[in-house]
Amino acid sequence: MIKAIRDRSTDVIAIALLIVFGLAVTLFILSRQQQPYPSWLPVLGDDTFEVRAEFSNAQAVTPGQGQTVNISGIKVGDITEVSLEGGNAVVTMKVEERYAPILRSDATALLRPRTGLQDMTVEVQPGTTAASPLEEGGTIAVAGTDNNVQPYEILASLDRDTRQFLVLLLEGGARGLGENGEELSAVLRRIEPTARDLARINRGLAKRRANIARAISSFREVSEELGARDTQLAEFVDSSDAALGAFANSEASIRETLRELPSALAATRGALESGDQFALELGPAARDLIPSARSLGPALRASRPFFRQTTGPIRDQIRPFTRDVRPAVRDLTDAAKALGQATPPLSASLGEVNRLFNALAFNPPGAEEGYLFYLPWLNHNVSGMFAFQDAHGPLRRAIVLQSCLTAVNAEALTAPASQAFLRTLQQLTRVARSADICPLDT
Repeated sequence: MIKAIRDRSTDVIAIALLIVFGLAVTLFILSRQQQPYPSWLPVLGDDTFEVRAEFSNAQAVTPGQGQTVNISGIKVGDITEVSLEGGNAVVTMKVEERYAPILRSDATALLRPRTGLQDMTVEVQPGTTAASPLEEGGTIAVAGTDNNVQPYEILASLDRDTRQFLVLLLEGGARGLGENGEELSAVLRRIEPTARDLARINRGLAKRRANIARAISSFREVSEELGARDTQLAEFVDSSDAALGAFANSEASIRETLRELPSALAATRGALESGDQFALELGPAARDLIPSARSLGPALRASRPFFRQTTGPIRDQIRPFTRDVRPAVRDLTDAAKALGQATPPLSASLGEVNRLFNALAFNPPGAEEGYLFYLPWLNHNVSGMFAFQDAHGPLRRAIVLQSCLTAVNAEALTAPASQAFLRTLQQLTRVARSADICPLDT
């Protein structure tokens, strides 16, 4: 035998390679089949979790044809068997082990086609987390399952007149849509935003329905409580009537209050805006004060001995002294107020005097001299102006120029009897008369 194999080694190797190649092709084909394999099968076997579901009708369900079990549109297992038990179709499903923990005892199942060729799938709703986990081999009862609805079932539920009307509707639709494919396509494209908005409206209506149900339940509880407290309710109604009567009697005051309300709201708005600005400034300032506040506690504790030592001097010495000097401080306060009022004008006057002295003492650069240089000349000229004097003191010398017209106007001004004092003054000053000046002036 060994000698024959050695002589035919080439053929043996070729046969072995063909066997290996055949096994590989067989494994590849089996791996591409939509068929679950037991876990004990090497390479192809998977750990699965068996679940059963009862349906009233399992039409078109064919195990071994790749019909899947889906959760939220994701494949989690396969349909492996269909049987009849108690008048219901029982579908056995193999679910991958990793999806088993999410299945609950209140799970539901829906049998529906994936395409128009009736390749059925089972859509499973895992259930709520509050329910207990579904045990392996557990069954989803027929109350928690639903079958695929066929078009003929819908038509069978209609009466004869409704079916005739539906036929007429379809015929009219066919005539109306004839040769209007582009318009229909445009209409269908515009349905998408409408459907999106309708979905939003439906979500709002669903939320509103839940709120209405909750409101009705709450209203029932309120009604029960009010029914149990009818005496208190009657007292409340009487009190409300009295309160509303008081409001009616105060109608004029309420109207006046409402007139003032807009201005009060405006002032409140301004106060709130100011408060907001203050809060915006206060926040950073408060955060910056946090280190100081943390340091304040130790500082206060350290200052307690100082305050204990100074309590006696403040009580026995500083407080009596403060009481004694209070009258003098009041008088000093009045004087300080008057001084405070006089200080600004005095400061301004001293400033002007300072500027005057600065101007007098300034000596500009160059040949030009300052005012102090000409001050002795001014002193000399003033002395010359007041060189004459009598018993009343020095007299200033001056030269008065008078024209003929001035003399005539002066005599006309002093001529009336009411101006006698002016005429006396003219005579005392010996002002030249027009008779002496006019011949010379001409």
